[in-house]
Amino acid sequence: MPRFIIRKLNIILITLLVLNSCASNKYPSSKIIAVTFDIESKDESMCDLIFPNPETNKELLELKKTYKLKELISTGNSDIEKSLILLNWTNSRWKHDGNNRPEKNDVISILKEAEKGEKFRCVEYGIVLSAALNSIGIPTRTLGIKTKDVETTTYGAGHIVSEAYIPELKKWVFMDGQINYIPFLDGVPLNAVEYKNAIVNHKERIELRNLSGTFDTTEALKKINWVAKYLFYFDVRFDSSEKRVNCNKKSSLMLVPINEKNPTVFQVINKMDHLRYTHNLKDFYQKPTIL
Repeated sequence: MPRFIIRKLNIILITLLVLNSCASNKYPSSKIIAVTFDIESKDESMCDLIFPNPETNKELLELKKTYKLKELISTGNSDIEKSLILLNWTNSRWKHDGNNRPEKNDVISILKEAEKGEKFRCVEYGIVLSAALNSIGIPTRTLGIKTKDVETTTYGAGHIVSEAYIPELKKWVFMDGQINYIPFLDGVPLNAVEYKNAIVNHKERIELRNLSGTFDTTEALKKINWVAKYLFYFDVRFDSSEKRVNCNKKSSLMLVPINEKNPTVFQVINKMDHLRYTHNLKDFYQKPTIL
């Protein structure tokens, strides 16, 4: 091969390597970054957050009956206690496998596959926990949490959890089905944004609890430091019911920190063109609408 062609190929190769190294990293940064959101104004054109009716939704009725969830939560004396029971139940269905996907992504199919020994991702823990809580009348959404460098990280830029609206407390609460805990600050369960703010400002006062009790300090800090990088961008579906209604042709709402860009790509190559964006906590943490 002529020397000038070899030289050109080497230049192209070096250029590609440089561009790739500048554009992406394999894993996300573990740096904990504070986030700020608008708490005053509200977008009046923002669509409602819709949740399924547990009395009429066929999937939820089947789930509750097949797995006897009503009986399972009978010992719970509060919405949080019932949530902890179903959180533990969800966590015990299978062992985590970050690379295995179910054949179908509906809750019944996931559970049937798990009974045959299949292991699944955080995504499936979020789907099953959210459905289980919805089936007993606690409106719950599957919550995507993503790193600041979500567009340029090639692996591990996101995690899936659940966020439940606790009627007794009239607030949203973060729940991780994969790891099996709810975060508390001074005895109050936290939503995802409150959790991030507590990590930044009051990490030593956070408690992680599940049905077995409170995590020991060392274990809790490991879990807190691990999840902190993901608590930057937050996204949920507008419609968690069977109807799947979109909002201005967008299926999901993303909460973006003030002065940060609206991400449009997940892990370098996956387009995120299904999102409507907001900086406002009132938009993201509005009271759920039951259909």
